[in-house]
Amino acid sequence: MKRLFTTALLSLTLVSTATRAAAPVADEAVFVEGARYNAVLSRGANAWRLLPLQGDDRKLSVAEHCRAGLEPPRGLWLLTRNAEGLPQLVAPSATPLPAGHPGHIRLVECGQPIAADEAVLALPVGLIAWLQQNSGTIYVTD
Repeated sequence: MKRLFTTALLSLTLVSTATRAAAPVADEAVFVEGARYNAVLSRGANAWRLLPLQGDDRKLSVAEHCRAGLEPPRGLWLLTRNAEGLPQLVAPSATPLPAGHPGHIRLVECGQPIAADEAVLALPVGLIAWLQQNSGTIYVTD
């Protein structure tokens, strides 16, 4: 009976370990606020939490009329500039992307025309400026 219990427990442990290993890298708890990223985008609420190096966190919601473009998939995104010098988000290799995603999303001001197939995200100009001055890495959640 003891041997049967030990075998069942070992089997359960192996299944549990395999299930955890299948989780996407972006869901692991290695991302530390303020150290690994300086801003958080909650996609569902279209809300941002800005984490300045000094001072309190800032929370803001982007107006629904500004909600346009391609939402970044969940995970870590780097804020860089494209070849034309425009701000963009770039997914590092650890960020899981859906099939066909280009891995980069250009940031544009609210109200700019956006082509249906263009990888852009519309944001208020003040938020884009803050991100460029204060953040290099953004964590996107659901």
